[in-house]
Amino acid sequence: MAQDRQGLLPGLHGLRAMAAMMVLLFHLHAIPHLAVPAALPWIASHFGLGVHLFFALSAFSLAWANPQAARQPGPYLVKRVFRIAPLYWLMTLLILGIGAWPGLARVAAEFAFVFNFVPGWQGGLVPAGWTVGVEMPFYLLLPLLLRLRSVAGMAGATLLATLISWAARLWLEAAMPGSDYPQTALVTNLFAFVLALLAFRLFERVRGSAREGMAAGLAAGLALGLGAYLLSPLAAPLAGPGNPDLLLFGVVFAALCLWQALRPSWLLRCRAALWLGERSYSIYLFHFLLILALRPAYARIVGTFGQGGAAYLAALAITLPPLLVLAALGYRLVERPGMALGRRLIAWRAARRPAPLGPGLRPGP
Repeated sequence: MAQDRQGLLPGLHGLRAMAAMMVLLFHLHAIPHLAVPAALPWIASHFGLGVHLFFALSAFSLAWANPQAARQPGPYLVKRVFRIAPLYWLMTLLILGIGAWPGLARVAAEFAFVFNFVPGWQGGLVPAGWTVGVEMPFYLLLPLLLRLRSVAGMAGATLLATLISWAARLWLEAAMPGSDYPQTALVTNLFAFVLALLAFRLFERVRGSAREGMAAGLAAGLALGLGAYLLSPLAAPLAGPGNPDLLLFGVVFAALCLWQALRPSWLLRCRAALWLGERSYSIYLFHFLLILALRPAYARIVGTFGQGGAAYLAALAITLPPLLVLAALGYRLVERPGMALGRRLIAWRAARRPAPLGPGLRPGP
């Protein structure tokens, strides 16, 4: 019931912090070409999957926070637009101010969040903004998916979405060799969202029951066990056409969401994790541009320490403080006012809605 869904799920906020840090660490390697510490090779090979963890978290947390979305999608959609659009639009204006004019059609696609559907534009004008182009159209699908109330119904949708994502990836890889569209299209990433919705339906079924602890333990075992396998050399054959390993990572992330929603780990519910999770969107949108700006400093660090773990950690040490300041400012000055504006608009619309007529009453003179 709606009253049972008050407040945040702290484990999911902690997972947002984890996803943001994964993407930051990956891009700190990929953009300035810094060698990662030898003990952490997964930063270079797998931490980019933090975006798919974000996808799973979006689906799970939105299903939790919007119990009426299937029947009354309007308020939910208003909240989503005012949660995501203001900061993205601000970043888009910044990019337009410092770059070449890309044409009216592309700018319109950016502001309408339909650029994911145009091959060649799917990356977005904002660096790393392709994920926003995936998430915003998915928000329109969520109320339809939430009409599937049963675990069995959502399991069927999950199987179908996974097959569609895999087939679409195979087809696009053949049709667009050398393009990143097979990796960044909404249809090829749909599985991550729907797997998380299946985890949410399981969460609803076991939460507060005698099976809650067992379900959390099974989810933890699945997330840790399957995750360890996928990070090991044993999973190398799965990294082939269509990326079946990525589909299995979707299972890992869905299981992580279920585990942390039921039994949040101390590390992921601590104050620092909650603070980072609340500001993870600003961290995500600001980190790429900051890394680009700091490339000369990284070059001097490599000149001092040489390529290796020491240089990578030093680069991280000079990146995190300004990034956290930017994230705090973005959240305080843009994200929170945007959310407040969305709430005011929802309240204004509700106040203007005619009151329901009582029994036996009808309009008219």
